[in-house]
Amino acid sequence: MRTVPVLTSIAALIVAVVLGMMAPDTLWQRAAVFDLPAKRLERLHLQETLRYAISHKRLDLASRAAQRMTQIEPQEPTAWYNLACMQAVSGEIPTALASLNEAVRLGFRDTRQLETDTDLQSLRADPAFAVILKAAQEPFTALTPVVMFQPGQITNGVATVTEQNTRWNEGRMSLITSFAAQPNPESITKLPGISPAEAAVQGWINEGSAAGHFGDLYDNRDRDHSNLNLAKFPQLVRVEYSAEASKADADWGMRIGQAFEMPTFGNSSTSHVGSPFWRSNPRSLMHDDLLMKLAYNQFVNNQMYCYPEHNDFDTTHGDVYPANTPFWIISQGSSGSDQPFLEALALTLAAFRPDVKRQLVEKHLLMPVIQMLLRRSQKSVQTEDDYLSGTAHPVVFQSTELDTLRMVQLAHDLTLETLPATVRLSVIEEDRGIPGRDFFHPGSAEQLFDTPSAIARVFRTSAFQRRMVIDAAHSVDSAGRPLTFLWAVLQGDPDHVRIRTLNEKGSRAEVIIEWHDRAAIPRLPGMQTNRVDIGVFALNGATASLPAFVSSYTLANEKRTYNDRKLIESIDYGDTEFSRRYVDPVLDIPKKWRDDYHYDSGNVLLGWTRTVPGEPAREFSADGRLIVKQDNNGQPVEWRDVRYEAESINGQPPTLRQVVNDPLPLSQ
Repeated sequence: MRTVPVLTSIAALIVAVVLGMMAPDTLWQRAAVFDLPAKRLERLHLQETLRYAISHKRLDLASRAAQRMTQIEPQEPTAWYNLACMQAVSGEIPTALASLNEAVRLGFRDTRQLETDTDLQSLRADPAFAVILKAAQEPFTALTPVVMFQPGQITNGVATVTEQNTRWNEGRMSLITSFAAQPNPESITKLPGISPAEAAVQGWINEGSAAGHFGDLYDNRDRDHSNLNLAKFPQLVRVEYSAEASKADADWGMRIGQAFEMPTFGNSSTSHVGSPFWRSNPRSLMHDDLLMKLAYNQFVNNQMYCYPEHNDFDTTHGDVYPANTPFWIISQGSSGSDQPFLEALALTLAAFRPDVKRQLVEKHLLMPVIQMLLRRSQKSVQTEDDYLSGTAHPVVFQSTELDTLRMVQLAHDLTLETLPATVRLSVIEEDRGIPGRDFFHPGSAEQLFDTPSAIARVFRTSAFQRRMVIDAAHSVDSAGRPLTFLWAVLQGDPDHVRIRTLNEKGSRAEVIIEWHDRAAIPRLPGMQTNRVDIGVFALNGATASLPAFVSSYTLANEKRTYNDRKLIESIDYGDTEFSRRYVDPVLDIPKKWRDDYHYDSGNVLLGWTRTVPGEPAREFSADGRLIVKQDNNGQPVEWRDVRYEAESINGQPPTLRQVVNDPLPLSQ
C-alpha cells in the first residue's frame, strides 16, 4: 500500500466555506496552476476561521488567519483588507495603514466600506488614511492574466496533463484539463481478455450494440503502483502527467479540485499513514462540507475513482467511516484490492449502448448509473427487495460479491426508456444541539456535510433523538416521468429509526434517529459500526434509482445511559472499555470526565455534576455554565461561562481545553 503523508494532504488541511471571487477559466500563472486547488481551499478555510474568530471575539485567531491569507495569495486585495481590519482593531495603526494601502494598490475599490467599516475607525484620523481613500477612488487597471490555454492532443493512447491544457474554473473550484476531440476509430476494438464478461462485451462491440471505450479516460493516481492492465482495454486513453504536474503531486493520491472534460475512471492505492490521523482517501474528506461538495461535483461530472479501505473497515477498528456515499468505490483491503472493480468499471463503460452512453454523459448520469449497476449486480442482490435494502448498499465493497458478467449485462440491457432517475436531497429543518450545553466540542460540529446525493451528521447531542425534515422534490428523471419515493433503513436498528413521509409522492419525510450504540454489521462476522444509513430511492416506473444517503454517526467512545423517559442520565467519556474504542481524532476530541444529569420532579433538566478522576466534582447549570458559588440551601448564586477549545501540540491529536472567563482553575 502506497502512503500519503497526512499533513501534506489537502483534505487534512481544509475545513469548509464559501467560494472565492476570481474569474472562471483563468490561467493566472502557468507554472503555479497546479498549486491553485490547495491555495483556494486553504483560503476558504481561512475565511471560515476568520468569520468564526470574529463572531466569537477571538482577535488573536482572526489576526493569524488574516495574516496567513496574505501569505498564500499575496495578490488578493481582500486578504490585505481583512488583515488591515484586524490590525486596526488591535491598535496597530502603522501596520494597518500599510496593509490597507496594499489592498488598494492591488485593486480594492469599495470606498463606502472604507468610510463606514467600524473596524477601521482607529485609522480615519491619520492623514495617511485620506491618501489611501483618495487612491481607492481612482479607476483600477488590472494586470492582464497570462492566458496560454489550449486543449492537449491525445497521442498513441496517451493524454498528458500539462500547464498549457489545464485551467482553473472558480465556479467548479477545480482545475479542468481539456483534450482535443479524437477522430472516430477506424476499426472495431479487440479485447484480448477471455473471461465471460469480456467475451460478452466483445460480442456486443462486434455487432455495433455497445459503445466501447472511445472517449473514455483511465487515470492512475498511485504512479503505477496498482495499475489497470491496459493491454486488456486497447481503446482506453491513459492519463499521464507532465513533470510540472507531478512535482505538484497532481498525479498522486486523492486529488480534489482536478477534473477532465471526458468520462474518467481511475484509482489510487494510497492512504494516509504514519500519524495519529491515519485514514483512507475517502475518509480524509468526510469531515468537511466543502470537500464533499467537490467530491459530488466530480461524481456528477462523469468521474469516479476506486480506493482501498486500508484499515478503515476491519475487525480491529470496526467500520470507522462516518458516512456512506456513492462518490467512489471503496474496496475491502489494501493495494490491489481495487483491481477487480477497475476491470468491472472498464467493461461496464464499454458495454453501454451508444445512445445510452451518450445520454448518460450529457445528463451527468454516467457514474450514478454505474454505481446503481454495481450494487444491483452483487451476488447477494437477487431481487428488487434486496436492491432496496441494506444488502445492496455497503460502505465498502467486497470483491467476493462482484459479478462482472451480470454487471455488464445489466449495463447493455439499459435503454433510453429504462434509465433511472436521480435523487437530489436537501435538509429543510433539523434539531441542532447547543455547544457547551448539549455537547462539548468547538463550533456546531454536528453537520459533516450536505450534498444532493449524501447528507451526514454526527450525533453529538445528549438528547435521545435527532429529528430532520428532508426533501427530495428536486430529484429529476431524464425522460420527465413522474416520481415516487421510497425511504429505507439500510443500516441501523429499524426500531430506533422513524421515517414519516409528508406528502403523497413521498418526496418529503420526517426522519427521527434515536441514539445508536455500537452494533454488529449483518453478514460480516466480527464487524461493528456506529453509523445509521437511510437510503432514498426515486421510482420512475422503469428502474429504481441509485439511493441518496442520509447518515448519522455516533461516537463509539461515549458510554451513555438514558432512563425510561428517554432522558440522558449520564455520559462517561473516560470509561475504561469505551475509551479504548477508536474514534477519528478529526471528529472527536477526547475527554476524561463523567457527567451525571439532574432533573426536577417535572423532568426539567437542572444541570449536571462533572467528575474528573482525582479532582473534586463540579456542578454545571442546565445551560452549561459552571456554578462557582451556592447559598446555604445549595442554590446557585454565581456562575461562569465555559467554552471548549481544541489544542494540538506537535501535530498530535487535539485535546479539549475548557476555558472559564475568570482565573478559576478547571481540569484540562
